[in-house]
Amino acid sequence: MAGTSPAAILIREASMKRSILLLPLAALALAACGDSGTSANGPARVSIRLHDAPGDLKEAWVRVEQVSLQGTSSADSTSGKVVLMDTPTGWLSLTQLTGGNFATLVNDAQVPAGTYSQLRFVVCDAYVVTQSGAVYATQGTALPAGVTATGTLQVPSGCQSGLKVKLPGGGVTLESGASVMAVDFDVSQSFGHQAGASGKWVMHPVMTATSLTFSATISGTVSPAAGVTLPTCGGAVVPISQFVPRAVAGVDSISGAVQPGGTYSMTVAPNTYAMTYAPAYSFTNGDSLTVAATPSPATATVASAGSATVNYSITSATCKPHA
Repeated sequence: MAGTSPAAILIREASMKRSILLLPLAALALAACGDSGTSANGPARVSIRLHDAPGDLKEAWVRVEQVSLQGTSSADSTSGKVVLMDTPTGWLSLTQLTGGNFATLVNDAQVPAGTYSQLRFVVCDAYVVTQSGAVYATQGTALPAGVTATGTLQVPSGCQSGLKVKLPGGGVTLESGASVMAVDFDVSQSFGHQAGASGKWVMHPVMTATSLTFSATISGTVSPAAGVTLPTCGGAVVPISQFVPRAVAGVDSISGAVQPGGTYSMTVAPNTYAMTYAPAYSFTNGDSLTVAATPSPATATVASAGSATVNYSITSATCKPHA
């Protein structure tokens, strides 16, 4: 198997269904498990989207502790678990990620080329709110302020081996290319009353990976406008790489890294993005920098496997020295 490549994961929604999108999961292509297990050196990205259908729940919230891929055989160098993310997220609402909204889970993780049979989410904390207002939560969970559990929610294996996502064809082979994987998360079938008279609710997630499409790229340049000079701040002249371009769709903001030469590139899921930037920066010596910039164009629409160019012109940059 050849090398490793970066990955990123997002959460989002499509059409009438709520979803979690995992965006660029690997810089390696995604193919059916029956395809060749050989790998290529070219970069790739894969995004993963979770959808759900309306059910009896008013709200459903989870905290993801870890996201990982699992290989298929001991003969495969990727047969062990490859951890993509192990920093717990905040509370993620499965019922509010609507209208194309998404939030980043993993960004630029390294994934070896190879064949993978499983995608897993470790979920230790979760709670649901029924239409009647009752709250069922996993035991010991620190709930948000103002939320009080009235019953127990069980998530079997969620905090141990993790929740399994069914992959197309029983598995995927990561090679060169770029892909977006859609994963159906059916909330209406994933939560229900526990059998018997315990009154508990139980979470048995129904998650199935479905379609594959290609991810997209937004790139461009960042440069000062005519007559604008980047100031000294934080003890040195501010480099152009300090600037942070952002692509915003719904609740999510994807940031790009500017190279010393003033170029940037970010991998995104197909969508329409408002192009913004980070307006303020702080330095360890207490200085603060404020910038204003104009993106051209102000929005970028990228289709599957598409690309868009957005150039930024910095119109002002002001340093406020520490007191």
